[in-house]
Order: sequence, then C-alpha cells, then structure tokens
Amino acid sequence: MTARPRGRPRSEAATVAVLDAAYRLCAAEGLRGATMQAIATQSGVSKMTIYKWWDSRLALLIDAYLRHATLMLPISETDPPVAAIRAHALRYVEALQGDLGRVQMAVLCECWAENGNANLFVARYLSIRRELGVGVIRRGQANGDIPAGRAAEALYDQIYGTIFYRYQFGLGGIGTQEVNDMVMSVLR
Repeated sequence: MTARPRGRPRSEAATVAVLDAAYRLCAAEGLRGATMQAIATQSGVSKMTIYKWWDSRLALLIDAYLRHATLMLPISETDPPVAAIRAHALRYVEALQGDLGRVQMAVLCECWAENGNANLFVARYLSIRRELGVGVIRRGQANGDIPAGRAAEALYDQIYGTIFYRYQFGLGGIGTQEVNDMVMSVLR
C-alpha cells in the first residue's frame, strides 16, 4: 500500500494563477512589487500554500519566468535546424524588449543578491532551455544542415551569449538582420 501525500493535491489552476501573478508583478513593478504577499493577494492563493509549493521567492520567480519563456519562445524540434534556431533567436531578441526581458533581469539580479551566483537560474531554467537548443543544433550537424564542426554547446552559447550580452549591457546591434547574419555565420 502506497502512502498518500498529506494535504490536498496541488491544483494546476492555482499553480498557474501564482506563476502568472508573480510574472505580472515582477514585469510591472520589479522585485519590490513581486512580494510573496502581493503574489498571494493577486493570485488568490494563500501565502502559506505558496511557501509550501516554493521554498523561496526566487524559486517561484524562476518558475514563473520559465513558464512564460516556454510559452513565448518555443524551439521547434521538427523544423529545419538552421531555420529553427534563427526563428527562436529572433523571438528571443523581440521578447527581451518587453516583459520577458524585464523579468529575466529581475530574476538574475535576485539570484546574485540572494546567492552570489546564478546557479539556481541555471538549474531551474537555463540548462533545460539550452539543452533543447543544443539538441536542434546537434540534429543539424548530424544531418549535414549545420556544417560547423565545433561542439553544439559552443555554437549555441556563441549565438545566445552574444544576444544576452548585448541586451544586458544595452549595446544594441541585435536587430533582425544582425541576428540572421550571426546565426548563419556561427552555424556555417
């Protein structure tokens, strides 16, 4: 006989309400506005329940970011690899100009302020998304669509690291043409 977990099962609707409230508050008001109390109030889920589901505000904010990034930035695993990476990189650049960019920066700042590193962000978000993109590049290398012989991880990091760096420091130069040129240059 299997022991039944204590308490009520986690509600998917309540989980989504909490994640969406955390994302909206962080996008609109930054970290100061995305308090656990404000998230509880806006989501209609008790603060005690939220703490039961997430051990910290940081973990909750990362999961909220992951939910929205996954919805906004799908990576096609069936489109031709170069087209899939190019389309994803262009969507990422566009998304960085809005709420997703603001929440990404807030979450990273919270990681550094709380832990002195971004390890939790890497574990809960970046490693998952990076592996999807690396898989697409590997598929392209295997079928000959991507002739670049360097490791798929290095190719992925060159594309997305450049985008992130230029965005984070306000350097610009990440428009449609620049992204197209960079993707084609890196993957050749």
